Amino acid sequence: MWFYVARRFNLFVLTLGILFLLVFLMHKALPGDPLTNLSGITSPTFNQLELLDEQYQLSGSVFNQYLGFVTERLSGNFGLSLTSAQPILDEIIQRLPATIELCIYAMIIALSVGIPLGVLASFRYKKVTDWLIVSMSLICYSIPIFWLGVIGIMFLGLEFQLLPVAGRLNLLFQVEPVTGFTLIDIMLSDLTSKSQAFKDAFFHLIMPTITLALFPVTVVIRITRTAMLEELNTNHIKAAEARGISPLIIVLHHALPNAMKPVLAQVSLQLSTLLTSAMVTEVIFSWPGIGTWLMSAIYQRDFPVISAGILICAGLIIIISIVSDLIAIAATTKRRGMHHGKN
Repeated sequence: MWFYVARRFNLFVLTLGILFLLVFLMHKALPGDPLTNLSGITSPTFNQLELLDEQYQLSGSVFNQYLGFVTERLSGNFGLSLTSAQPILDEIIQRLPATIELCIYAMIIALSVGIPLGVLASFRYKKVTDWLIVSMSLICYSIPIFWLGVIGIMFLGLEFQLLPVAGRLNLLFQVEPVTGFTLIDIMLSDLTSKSQAFKDAFFHLIMPTITLALFPVTVVIRITRTAMLEELNTNHIKAAEARGISPLIIVLHHALPNAMKPVLAQVSLQLSTLLTSAMVTEVIFSWPGIGTWLMSAIYQRDFPVISAGILICAGLIIIISIVSDLIAIAATTKRRGMHHGKN
């Protein structure tokens, strides 16, 4: 196990090094002033030029420039935005909670819907209920996120006017950001119309959250169904059936707790996919997260923001993938140990 962790850590360092190298080479190929693209400062003074030359090793070799670039980015210095002239790190900290909030609520929906349906499909294996659940999950799995989002906006937002189609909160409510999570910030605020603001924020969450949750719901259904079928065929479950224990008790109290460990481990591997899907969802619903921020920078040719967004998003995906992989390996190892103990 520890050998695997060390190997994954080495892979993580190597992957990050390649990521930084690709972004550094991208800076070399971008049009415009390289110094402006690196720092975001459009008209630097003489003192700023000296400081930037020292920070990014611009007078040194290409390798020294690469080391300077990596050092500055790892220290949190991503430069200034060409559009807002604000530190990019501050904008990332401001935008990231909106993306995390969307991913958390989507995963809650995925687990709340996917696990019961997966258990029901396994309990009704090879029957009409199982066939319907599997068929619907396959259909939903093939639906593109952007298409589903547009359909939701057209009908639920514009045609029937049931739900808002953009943003996180109506502009009538001024909520001071504390945690960056809208619902929590509303509860912590001193608004006189707190209940109305909470209701408005909740309605703003419904469409983007359901749109983002559709894909992980289908994954959770299939993983839960497979894990439950495997668990229902184990010896201790068959022994419980032979003792005349109720099938519902067998499923809920014996099979389900053991099946949840590999399910949660496999679901954690979907977090990186959920993060990339969240960026698409944000653009569709004008959700003020990292995805919308990055797309706006692309349209405005804000190269410092683009490079910082690539580093942050790709770095988060790499970290989430490695941590999820370690969790899955740990859960699998523990599960094998439990099965060997039972046998």
